[in-house]
Amino acid sequence: MGSIIEKIKAWMKRSEDRTEQMTDILCLLASYGLIFMLPQRMRILFWIIFGISAFLFCIGFFRMGTVIERCKAKKVKRFSGILLIASGIVLNCSGVFVIWKSQSIERGICIATLLLIEAIVMYSAAASRADTMRLQWIISLIFRIAAVPMAIGGIAAIIHSIISSFSGANIAIGVFMLIESIVFWAIGSGNDPFNQSFSPIRAVPNMKKTVQELCDALADTETQLGFPWIGKISTTKEETIIYGPTEENVFIYGHFHLGRFYIVSGDDMSLLDAEQADAHRIAEIPDSKGRCLEAELLPEAYSNMITRYLENGKVIWSSKLNRHRD
Repeated sequence: MGSIIEKIKAWMKRSEDRTEQMTDILCLLASYGLIFMLPQRMRILFWIIFGISAFLFCIGFFRMGTVIERCKAKKVKRFSGILLIASGIVLNCSGVFVIWKSQSIERGICIATLLLIEAIVMYSAAASRADTMRLQWIISLIFRIAAVPMAIGGIAAIIHSIISSFSGANIAIGVFMLIESIVFWAIGSGNDPFNQSFSPIRAVPNMKKTVQELCDALADTETQLGFPWIGKISTTKEETIIYGPTEENVFIYGHFHLGRFYIVSGDDMSLLDAEQADAHRIAEIPDSKGRCLEAELLPEAYSNMITRYLENGKVIWSSKLNRHRD
């Protein structure tokens, strides 16, 4: 009887998620549908429809984002990232097309600005889904490479318009391309507004020891996730020091990437060897005051512990963080 009830609850939960997704999709479609209904004259009706369109986008996009974040399927998150980038490109091209075709340059710029902002939101959301060093490096490289021709094209459009025949539309397009290039470069540099306040990745400066040497030095110090072990992470070929996983599948791992040592938190068990992970699974160990750090704060705590060890040779676990004083 209990299993039947659980199945019914699971079915109802899936139905609620589908209904929520459909509502979000309809909000997004309505948002873009309203853009086609914008009047040619920029009067009060124009701004009312313009505001409703932006409002519906916020509802649909951010609610859909929370549904996707709850999904643990790796393929879903990967596909959503690709779809976000593709949608951003479509919005950018649509904005440029509107300026080019618009009979009113002011109207075209307003619509293109709205689409530009929405595209930036999508690019940032896609970039924030990178939860490993390899993915972050790839995304950073892609955005920085894209920023260069975007900037060159924007400058060329402005110069050509000024030299040949002054065109407000061409200048507007050039300015938008320059803005986009700056945004791309900023995202590629890690300035992503969608990143959490606490990054799941922390760098350890001046790390000269091997992973094995570090593991040996930390072997006798108990932490919130127990003691370290050397294991395999599917996204890297280098040796990796690992803490955990916990009963909730939270684990911490550290490895070298492009010459720097990073501490990363994760809960995707597909990154670990299943047999090794089960052998080292542990219940979280609270500190002397009975407290456990939240998962997103663990990289900073472990990075601090290793940094202190590298500076003075002492290995001391502490749950106190510089930004979080009790």
